[in-house]
Amino acid sequence: MKKLLFLFAFLPVFLFADALPCPLSLPVVYNLTGAIDEGYRVVAVVTDQAEISEFSFDSETDYLTLLTDAQFYYALCLDSAGHQQFLYMGPQEVGGGVAIQELQPLPSSWGEGAKAAGKGALISLGTGTGIFLIALAADTGDGWTAIAGLIIGGAVAYFGILASAAWGMVKGVQVSMQNQKEIARRRQSVGYGSSSSTYIVSLVDREIVPTEYLEQLDTRI
Repeated sequence: MKKLLFLFAFLPVFLFADALPCPLSLPVVYNLTGAIDEGYRVVAVVTDQAEISEFSFDSETDYLTLLTDAQFYYALCLDSAGHQQFLYMGPQEVGGGVAIQELQPLPSSWGEGAKAAGKGALISLGTGTGIFLIALAADTGDGWTAIAGLIIGGAVAYFGILASAAWGMVKGVQVSMQNQKEIARRRQSVGYGSSSSTYIVSLVDREIVPTEYLEQLDTRI
């Protein structure tokens, strides 16, 4: 019993301890507004090492999120009719093109909501468990104190988890609204779509794309 109480005493420390740093670097987001024709979407990206790059593309904002580091990229774009366009993205000295703007990635509304709900649920569960353990330790042997602690602790955990879930949904909505405001602000800001970065994006003919990159892109159609 003393060991359980000792572990519970340090439960808040475990809950709020800093997590180990993630070894993965943050994704890089580029604004392709004006760089690709209307109706086209990015369906595949290959790196300078002729390896498929992980990415995500938001067709509403034309934001391309690259998740694999490389010196330059080739991308395959398709429209609803299956017409192809190829993009080069890389250092400006390789060729002319439209400058692309590097942006900070927006937080995920779902992820932030789940994080808030999960944290609250852990705290509620820990608090409820603590109430039961304290009641169990204080029980004189008739069992009523332990039963009361179980009921009260269970109620605290149950309603705390429900409240945490509700807060998670509210948090998700808040983050979503903030993201929409940030997207609107970026669109209205001076210099939107331009960048001092050396990276450019340029439409290229299929014949110009090196064979090793084209082979990788074609497999993703």
